[in-house]
Amino acid sequence: MKKITIMLVAMFGMAMAASAQYTGHKFFDNWSIGAEGGVSTNLHDWDTPNGAVAGINLTKGITPVLSLEFQLQAGFNDDANWNWGAKSDNIVDNASLFANTKINLMNWFGGYKGTPRCFEIQARGGVGYTRFFWPGDVETKSGNDLNRCNFKFGLDFDFNLGEQKAWTISLRPAVILKTSRDNDIVRGDPGIGMPVVCDNENGCLAYGHNAIGQVTAAVTYHFKTSNGTHYFTEVKPVEVTKVVEKVVEKPVEKVVEKVVEKVVTKNASNVTVEFAQNKATLTNTAKAKLNAIDKGTVVAIDGYASPEGAKAYNQKLSQRRCDAVKAYLEDRGVKVADVNAHGAAGQESQRIVYVTIK
Repeated sequence: MKKITIMLVAMFGMAMAASAQYTGHKFFDNWSIGAEGGVSTNLHDWDTPNGAVAGINLTKGITPVLSLEFQLQAGFNDDANWNWGAKSDNIVDNASLFANTKINLMNWFGGYKGTPRCFEIQARGGVGYTRFFWPGDVETKSGNDLNRCNFKFGLDFDFNLGEQKAWTISLRPAVILKTSRDNDIVRGDPGIGMPVVCDNENGCLAYGHNAIGQVTAAVTYHFKTSNGTHYFTEVKPVEVTKVVEKVVEKPVEKVVEKVVEKVVTKNASNVTVEFAQNKATLTNTAKAKLNAIDKGTVVAIDGYASPEGAKAYNQKLSQRRCDAVKAYLEDRGVKVADVNAHGAAGQESQRIVYVTIK
């Protein structure tokens, strides 16, 4: 019994794990109701005649793979099963209530495509309670009736009909295992025709049907869901757009000194010296331009830097460039009257030094 219980729990757990991606349906969605009828027989003794069985099923779909089924069945045994030759006083000889877990093997292994397949196979397993109604002339230690707990296992071969798949016709073979033997002592004359096994002078043991086979055919109707279908619709992952607000601190407006550049008279005597990025070294081209200024000429120097980098660094860089030009001109005898290092004077400032002839 312990092993069977563990197996049922494992079936439920595996189905839930395989179906975790299908969520979000409402409680009153994916319910169905069905009716079934068929035959059952004792598997221990095939000579025992078959008895009729009928029932109703209420099923709740949890996911496209996993369902829970509540099943109520009644047994009608004419000369049947456990009361051979001793008809019950009731039309119904036994009643059973089962709670089953159903696993859609097609959707589990093949994936759910958004609509049920025309043909599907489901595995079913659960626990149940059965009450037997014995003939009135048979007395047992527990009275005229007998109660048993059962395990039920089976397969459902389902044929889903129509475009809406609202109806299903099924063939359902199953095996019912009793948790204990029917070993109640029958008191009185066992000559009424019941199959008994006598073990002493005072009574006999009722024949124990520990395994019962059952084959039924069922018709099931699937109620319409809140989205207008009779089945699970394909659940697409919800795309959650995460709006990440980028917090940009408003830059503190820097106080930029407005540099009024000196108007340079455009003539051949005015020289523009260019520098490489982050450099204050005169190139050969720059030296050639400075060589055009005659000895003894008085000039003024204005140096600049490009806007990249820190303000303080650009100021120092423009000063180094002015110093390089001044030193080169003074070595050639040119008089430098005024030197101004401006740093980066605006976004359009360039890496240059202006040499203005006075």
